[in-house]
Amino acid sequence: MLRNLIFLGLIGICLADCPAWPNKTDTQINWWPCSSGPVIFSDVNQTDCNGNYEYPIHLAKPLLIVTQADNQGHVYSSPGLKQTINFWEWNDSTCTWTAMPTFGLLKNLDACTNGVKCPIQMGKQTLTLELDFSDVESIIKMLKDDWPYQLQYILHDDPTGDQMCLMFQARAYVTN
Repeated sequence: MLRNLIFLGLIGICLADCPAWPNKTDTQINWWPCSSGPVIFSDVNQTDCNGNYEYPIHLAKPLLIVTQADNQGHVYSSPGLKQTINFWEWNDSTCTWTAMPTFGLLKNLDACTNGVKCPIQMGKQTLTLELDFSDVESIIKMLKDDWPYQLQYILHDDPTGDQMCLMFQARAYVTN
C-alpha cells in the first residue's frame, strides 16, 4: 500500500504543470553574477538605446545592460577582451532551460567592437554593455516571440585569463 502511495505521489509530481514564466520573468528580469571576479557587479538594469527602462526586453533591437561594476583586476581592452553570449529557452513541458544553438556566431568576439566601451578601467564605475543581435538575425528568428530566455554574457581577457560573467533570465520579444 505504501509503495502504491509513493508511486502515485511521484506520478503527480512528474505530471505537475510547469510555470509558463519561471522565476517571475513575466514581470521582471532576474540576474546574477556567474563569476567571482575580478569585476564585481552590484546592479544591473536594462534599457533601450535611448536609456529608457525596457521590460520585456526586445532581442531584435539593440539593448543596453547598464551595470554598476567594481573592476578589481586589470584594465581590459582590445584585442584581448573577448565576448561570448549563450542562450537558453524555457521548456515549459520539462521545467528546464534548453540550450539554443548559436553556431559559434556569438563566441570569442572582440568585445570592444561588439558593445563594450573600452578600455574598462580599474575601480567602481557604470559599465554599459550593448547587446545588438542584428548581425545574427538568423539566430533571433529561431526564437519564440514573447517567451522566457536565459542569456549568459561572458567577457574573457586573453592576456590575463580573467573572466567576468553575468546571467539573465527575462521575458523577450524577438520581432520588431
